[in-house]
Amino acid sequence: MSWRSRFAIMMLLVGLSAPAHSEVVLESDDNTALLSGTWTQTTSGLGFYGTDFATAQGAGSADSARFFTPRPITTTGTWCIQARWTSGATRTTAARYQVFDGASLRTTFTVSQQVNGGAWRRLGCVPLTAGRIGEVRLIDTGAVATSVVVADGVRWVWEEAPLTQDFCVAVNGGFGSGGTTFVGKGFIAPANGRCNSWAGIMRTTTTVVGTSTGAACMSNDGKLLTLTLQTTAPEFLGIGTTATDHIELCPAAATLGCPAHAGQSDRGTFGGPAAQVTCSAAVGTIPSAHD
Repeated sequence: MSWRSRFAIMMLLVGLSAPAHSEVVLESDDNTALLSGTWTQTTSGLGFYGTDFATAQGAGSADSARFFTPRPITTTGTWCIQARWTSGATRTTAARYQVFDGASLRTTFTVSQQVNGGAWRRLGCVPLTAGRIGEVRLIDTGAVATSVVVADGVRWVWEEAPLTQDFCVAVNGGFGSGGTTFVGKGFIAPANGRCNSWAGIMRTTTTVVGTSTGAACMSNDGKLLTLTLQTTAPEFLGIGTTATDHIELCPAAATLGCPAHAGQSDRGTFGGPAAQVTCSAAVGTIPSAHD
């Protein structure tokens, strides 16, 4: 089998409603990959995908197996990369899979092929752009000379979920305006009547960065989002001291009104007027050195 694409709809029944969950899978194996350098295609061993797999000796710099999506990426969003190989003691412990969005290198995943062979294994997830050809390039750079790199198959899997983004709440004008900003890293606001965990940072003044954790709950009618956050910043708050903030936001105030007890506000350590704001690169950055 050279490639296939699959679209699956899975229905989860909840009462009388059935929200759809969509999945798109694009596949490529070694028979459709562009092999450069010295590769040997073989059927020796167990657990390979399709009709065979390809191997290259380690310590090379020119050996690469370039897997391409059989058609352009269908949806802009997060795509998870899966790969297959045949495992064994002679395999490399440093197979490097470079993931491209068109011509742009997104990231490199490094895995050991000595274990977990014979099945699809998720390497990680990256944002890809609709209309571009996806590429995963397996290279033997970094593999020792006595080891073997295996090129067998690659999958691109898209799941119908929003790209995670930071969620920022400014208190008293927020960071840069004399106030404080809480940043939920990759936070997605919960659905009505549900709660999601919160993990991120707090920024206040020029150099103060704290670590915040907690939970966020949305009212059943979608009118009120309540965040309860605990923040530690030993150099700023003191060792053993935790700041606690109870923040009430009205995400649909324009259409549903705002039932918050004191309007959109933080009734806690950094207390004051609160509002969801667009996250800037400056506020979302986590520095290694800070107060």
